[in-house]
Amino acid sequence: MINVQGLSVSFNDHAVLKNISIDFEEGLVHGIVGLNGAGKTTLFNVLAKMLKPDSGDIKQNGTALGIKHTAYLETANFFFSRITGNEYLKIFKQTNTEFNLAALQEYFKLPLDELIENYSTGMKKKLALLAVLKQGKPIFILDEPFNGLDLETNKVLEIIIVSLKQKQKTVFVSSHIIDPLLTTCDKIHLLENGCFVKTYFKSDFSKIEEDLFGKLKTEATEVISKAV
Repeated sequence: MINVQGLSVSFNDHAVLKNISIDFEEGLVHGIVGLNGAGKTTLFNVLAKMLKPDSGDIKQNGTALGIKHTAYLETANFFFSRITGNEYLKIFKQTNTEFNLAALQEYFKLPLDELIENYSTGMKKKLALLAVLKQGKPIFILDEPFNGLDLETNKVLEIIIVSLKQKQKTVFVSSHIIDPLLTTCDKIHLLENGCFVKTYFKSDFSKIEEDLFGKLKTEATEVISKAV
């Protein structure tokens, strides 16, 4: 069990995460949804040990969660501009023998001998995904992984996420694109204004879009009706 207890984070006196306490069952795919500014990326940064919270902690089976346990695909991963794709992948130690990474490299058709600065957004996302899979950590954190990818690659990514679960990995994934979460997640957690307000099980997934966007649509309709 991954236990988040009393987690709070603020920036310039603005509370982003507000005393969050929640348990995540291991070996499942957990979707994290919320509108922009809800705190999803901040939560992921804390999970990945890239950000120290103001208070609270995260434990895995009673022991502090360490950086050695997590592999993090950021919304926009950092790349050194003057290195090639191959050089970037060599930075990460090969610990995962569960995926045929050579086959994935061939499928993605990445020009690994070229400088990363010449890559498109989608190519950079594929390269970062290969690096994350290469690490073979027990916990995978995927922040908006479907952004910047074509439809075909998105479907491949869905298969990869399901495969991670089958290999007893724990996966956290956020996305503004709801459909991939419906097909990959075991549970989806709604984050609103820095707090978890609801957890959806598969039987409740049909309610997510209305809960997430219903109020927003109503407010937008009222604004538009006044404007026109």
